[in-house]
Amino acid sequence: MKKIYCLFISLALLLTMAVPAGAEQSNNTAALIMDYETGQILYAENIDAPLPPASITKLMTMHLVYEAIAQGKISLDDQVKASANASSLPDGASTIFLGTGEVLTVKELLEAVAIISANDAGIALAEHIAGSESAFVVMMNEKAKELGLTNTTFINAHGLHTEGHVMSARDIAILSKATLDKYPEILSYSSIKFLRMEREARYVRQGYFDMHSTYASLIGWRNIDGLKTGWTPEAGRCITVTATEGSRRYIVVVMGEDTIPLRDKRVKELLAQAFDQFHPVVPVKAGEVIDSVAIEMAKNRETEIVPAQDVTLVMSRTDKLEDFEEKIELLPNLKAPMEKGDVVGTLSYYKNGELVTAVDLVLNENAEKASLFTRILRYLSLIFVDLGNWIVSLFA
Repeated sequence: MKKIYCLFISLALLLTMAVPAGAEQSNNTAALIMDYETGQILYAENIDAPLPPASITKLMTMHLVYEAIAQGKISLDDQVKASANASSLPDGASTIFLGTGEVLTVKELLEAVAIISANDAGIALAEHIAGSESAFVVMMNEKAKELGLTNTTFINAHGLHTEGHVMSARDIAILSKATLDKYPEILSYSSIKFLRMEREARYVRQGYFDMHSTYASLIGWRNIDGLKTGWTPEAGRCITVTATEGSRRYIVVVMGEDTIPLRDKRVKELLAQAFDQFHPVVPVKAGEVIDSVAIEMAKNRETEIVPAQDVTLVMSRTDKLEDFEEKIELLPNLKAPMEKGDVVGTLSYYKNGELVTAVDLVLNENAEKASLFTRILRYLSLIFVDLGNWIVSLFA
């Protein structure tokens, strides 16, 4: 029950978090900064517009590959035979030139997707997991719904332009965060600038295939170590990156830039803004008593409640703590017995009426059930109080 409630709150937060005012809007471009730890969006530009994401699509493909590995359905060493569908992509698409019937491992295909955004490798992985690309696309859309990606529709597994195949910048950031949360090992692939795929059985002319990252120009700048690029003429230059300095990790999404240099410039501006202009503030620490709650039939009339984790507000240099409104919301029908650590509500912070962050409130002690005798006495005392108030009202 606790895990479900936490997931609900996290999802609500990600879907409704505050969007800073004043960002310029454009119909075919978008940009945002997200704090990785809290999910707070610190900069927003057109972030809910459904736009063509190009090969950022394959971040969902990789998410589902890692999920299948975690569930024991596939392994990195699995041998994957390329189908005609995987080996018949249009000229100009990024590929590793898979031949029909050619066999590579899941690990090799995953490297190809992460480093050069190989469409044929992505299709081969999709078919290995789901049996067909179309069945895999169903899985992609189901996972999008599960993660709360409300402006996302997948039509294929690779992101080559198809009308109606869209994601928003916010959805890309949510997917990026969810992938890093569950499968941080993706960074060991997405941070590779160059890899030579050596395999004597293929690429007969030279015996190897060199893969240069689609964003080698950014990897390592301020510790950028992920995640995914995309490009089609319709989508423009798109990217979701993540980087860490000290204790902070940020996610930056840029969509619709005209060229790689413009894409990189925008990423650097936003990432520098994140690291240089924002800092975390912890107004309430985990385990700090902030209030008490009356629990029905409990032995003690009041039971202390505390945050389950630190409350972190990522604030700009001009923000003040007074700019944020604190709000406690309790679950209905709390009834003893309950145990220390049970969730009883949420502690939320709002700015300009918009939800910024929320954490679970939990009991700081056990709430034991009162004895029958104690409950009878309390009931009788309430009756006498009500009777007294009624008598007083007669002479008022």
